[in-house]
Amino acid sequence: MVLASGDMSLAVVSQNFDRSGRLVTAEKKLSAPQAQKMRKYSVPEGIELRSDIRYEFYPVFGKTFAEIIRSTEENGPRNEKTKKRQPSAYDWHLGWTYDFSFSLEPDEEDEKVHCDLMINDPALSYDITVTLPALTDDSALNPMEKDLWKSYVAALLERLHGRIKIIKDDSRDVIIRQFGEIAYISLKDEEVEKAEGIVERYIRKETERIGSNIIRQIQQKLEAYDSGATQDSITKPTKTPSK
Repeated sequence: MVLASGDMSLAVVSQNFDRSGRLVTAEKKLSAPQAQKMRKYSVPEGIELRSDIRYEFYPVFGKTFAEIIRSTEENGPRNEKTKKRQPSAYDWHLGWTYDFSFSLEPDEEDEKVHCDLMINDPALSYDITVTLPALTDDSALNPMEKDLWKSYVAALLERLHGRIKIIKDDSRDVIIRQFGEIAYISLKDEEVEKAEGIVERYIRKETERIGSNIIRQIQQKLEAYDSGATQDSITKPTKTPSK
């Protein structure tokens, strides 16, 4: 006899992780109109930016390409690990929201209650910020130097967007698949009345574990990408780059 079928949780579960895999409070995102305005005036014409990423800029100056590069070295974002400035940077958070349903069925033989679980409509969110140099005035540059500057910014973005692909595009299907594997727990008879709370705590714990593991795997892939190594799948262990 089925005790309960399709009991829907009334609470929507929301979890957000920083790039170290720790649970954090969701940050307020930049509004789209502000982002579009910044993009319009902050990169060389013809360079395409992703609509799903927040771009921030720091000013650089110079009357020649060499002077501009020197300005990026002096004014670029500071790397906290190396304590040096770099021409570009990125930061990211991963999060999701979902609801869940479950059904209960008693097993008279072992005096347990089988609980089938399902996570419903998981919605993933990636809060990604990229920091780039923005040339305040290019009127002193000749056409060749303008092309050099455009190629420089394009090269920065190519590497940054490669990292974003690892963070976002390569992880989405893995997360959804692992959510689908959260499918069952067993309860004692006396736990049935508190089933919803028990199920929610279990699912929260499992999805938190998934978040921490996925972010660790993403970081391993990012390290491999930065060292020039490649991997076939986010779920495979990182290979040590050959020297």
